Amino acid sequence: MLTSLATILQELQRAEAAKLAKENIQHAPTIGAMYEGLTRELLDRAIPPALDVRVVSGFVEGHDGQLGPQTDAMLVTGEGKPVPYTSDFVWPIQNVLAVFEVKKNLYGADLDDAFQKLRTINHMFVAYAQSAKPLFDLNPAFHAFARLTGRYPKSPATVSQLSEEWQAFYHLLVMEQVGPIRVILGYEGYVDEAGLRQGFADYLEENNEARGFGLGSYPNLIICRKNSLLKMNGQPYISALEKGWWIALVSNHENPIRILLELIWTRLSFQFQKYIPMDDTLQLERLAPFLLTRIVAVEPAIAWELQHYELDKKELAAIPSAQWAPREVDIDESVIMMQVAQKGELDVRSRGFRTYAKEEGVDPDAAIAKLVADGLLAWVDEHHVRPMTQAGLITAFMPSGQTIVTGEDELAAMWMMEQLGSREKKSKKGPS
Repeated sequence: MLTSLATILQELQRAEAAKLAKENIQHAPTIGAMYEGLTRELLDRAIPPALDVRVVSGFVEGHDGQLGPQTDAMLVTGEGKPVPYTSDFVWPIQNVLAVFEVKKNLYGADLDDAFQKLRTINHMFVAYAQSAKPLFDLNPAFHAFARLTGRYPKSPATVSQLSEEWQAFYHLLVMEQVGPIRVILGYEGYVDEAGLRQGFADYLEENNEARGFGLGSYPNLIICRKNSLLKMNGQPYISALEKGWWIALVSNHENPIRILLELIWTRLSFQFQKYIPMDDTLQLERLAPFLLTRIVAVEPAIAWELQHYELDKKELAAIPSAQWAPREVDIDESVIMMQVAQKGELDVRSRGFRTYAKEEGVDPDAAIAKLVADGLLAWVDEHHVRPMTQAGLITAFMPSGQTIVTGEDELAAMWMMEQLGSREKKSKKGPS
């Protein structure tokens, strides 16, 4: 459903933007208003029906009553206050789900303007969270932290027992989950993926010494034409740490509307605790690493170290797309996974586990480490592992003899249907 809708919305966006470009209007505010109106129309069509969600423009109101900068579009829930004699609204920060800054031409000055506005709104939400101390369901942040680090804390209380570095990762992911999604959308501007990457890298370099340019201040998504920069914050996109480095930002040159819908629908599913069917294809987004970060000690505290992953046009073009497939496990791994699934957790010191591994000639520590590295298990503490996903794991024994394990039920169902369909076609053809 998601990919099909994204394709429809992308075609609509292209067609309507082409019409706007032909309008003989020179008044800059009116030109901006036309593109902002088109964006709100697209967002309206992207919201699943029957949810208490609206698309409005206006101002975000902080917990202290102060107003943020005027916004081009906001995805909101609950109730706001109309601005008299306008179509704008004032909306309380706690009920703002996403904020959009729309630019007809996205280059350095407009990028800075949008970045600054979205950063202000992010700071307003942080102030609200610190002052009001609202209660949130933090399971999505726990899951994102586990996917990033291979560690799944039992509760927020146990997070305080982690190292400063792990705590910094965790608290950033919490704010990324509960704060408004922040999007910069440019209809024209940087011509291609390489240009957008270089433009944002230059912007960050220009502000390298400035305050307020930490990783948490970056937008979740920057779109320009059909290219985008995406923050890998676990909602839903993320990758595991590699030698301590986190791929924090990636780029894409396909359909940015698909990525935008993934962000919005993921947030809506958590916000309203409703199942929203997401995937209708096994084709994965092609994500090119752009900005890497790791946490380093800088006495008397810690800091984020950033590294620009440079790729030229030829290297970007050579990055292949891929299709999702579940992890195939061998017999020993499948036994381990079934034990974890049955008990919810596995004590890797247990006599039964160690005896089985010895009898089968399996290195138990290496086997567990491989399953953690492949994102099927996560460490709860020094001695216990659990399934990576909250919903548990699916194990399937395929007619081909494969045994597969995954926590992605929708994708697994599509993959299995595809495999069975392919097998049926081969059987009808008969031996060659």
